[in-house]
Amino acid sequence: MKKNKFSLNKLMQNNKFIFVLAILISFSIWLYSGLGATNDTNVTLSNIPIQIELTDEARDNGLQIFSGSEQTASVTVTGNRAVLGAVNESDVTVTAAANTINSPNTYDLAVSASKTNPSANFQITSAVVPSSIRVVVDYFRESTYQIQDNHIVYKVADGYYGVTSLSSKAVVISGPQTEISKIDKVYAVAEINGTLTESVETDAELVLYDKNNNKLSTELFTMDVKTVKATVTVLPEKTVEVKPTFVNIPDGLEITDDMISIEPSTILLAGPAEVLNETTSVNLEAIDFSTMKAEKKTFPSLGIDIPTDCKNLSNSTSAKVTLDLSGLSSKSFTVEKLSVDGLSKEYKAEVTQKSISVTIVGPKNEIDSLTSSDITAVIDTSNSKGITGSVQMPVTFKINGAKSCWAYGDYKANLTISEK
Repeated sequence: MKKNKFSLNKLMQNNKFIFVLAILISFSIWLYSGLGATNDTNVTLSNIPIQIELTDEARDNGLQIFSGSEQTASVTVTGNRAVLGAVNESDVTVTAAANTINSPNTYDLAVSASKTNPSANFQITSAVVPSSIRVVVDYFRESTYQIQDNHIVYKVADGYYGVTSLSSKAVVISGPQTEISKIDKVYAVAEINGTLTESVETDAELVLYDKNNNKLSTELFTMDVKTVKATVTVLPEKTVEVKPTFVNIPDGLEITDDMISIEPSTILLAGPAEVLNETTSVNLEAIDFSTMKAEKKTFPSLGIDIPTDCKNLSNSTSAKVTLDLSGLSSKSFTVEKLSVDGLSKEYKAEVTQKSISVTIVGPKNEIDSLTSSDITAVIDTSNSKGITGSVQMPVTFKINGAKSCWAYGDYKANLTISEK
């Protein structure tokens, strides 16, 4: 009797067997997947925004959070593997307890986490990282500060002068009141390398200092400008003479060096080359010789006229002038020759006084040879402007034969003006 042998090849060719085997394999895979999906797993969620809410009372009182409001946290959640596959940062809410904040200060706030949807099928299984955050709470303040340019560091070549100007003269700074109140000075800070012979421009950073010259952080501040353009204008220098000017001085009078002294006698100017090339001296405010007698007189502060676009580097805006006329002589004369000048053609004038007394100053030899007939009083009516009737008008004097003499004092004469 022949024994039947087992044949795997025949078995794999049996359709019924293959069908049953496929069902068993599929069931096994399904069973494994189902059992695996029921296992819990952990997922760490990061970069969750930390929510900080001040109380209505704190906000109504004007309090604001100036630092710490944009921090994030991380937590670990546990749940079904299939469920956690769809969980993200928005499913967890992280908050910092701010309900006790009622005044300006720096606070350390405890941080906690909760499920955004309380019925979500996962659990928060770790403490929040970080467990606390620090925030700065204060009142809002905005102030304007002048920008100082004396921290722009540079070097100019010999014979040149540098002056700094900024694109903005002031900066508006806002932030927490406590910190804003510490600001005492705002400097534009920059350093320019090399030795300058021409103008340059650079960017300068704004740096804040307190009253003790300690540098302040700008982290909590908002500034309408943080840098400015700093222009260093470089100009050539030139030393020029300081010269006096005069009005009502006689044409023949020479003011010699021993008659006048000027302090300072020179000043240092800086300015455009084309201006300095044409400038050898600067003029003083005029001295009116009608106020000068035969004496020594000092003018303690006569203004110096500086050319346009130039700067006086000597910092002398005025000069002291001493004019010594004590070597001259003076004499009074009664002048009977009076004439009218400057009257409009529509009018006529009658001088109602017969003479006028005047003091004449000049060199002794000219004074000694001078007579009243050499002097004419000229009544100036150019400013009468249609006035009629009896009036007083200013008088000047013409002196013949004495080119170095002048009339000392202020004079007026009486006359009657009428229409023709």
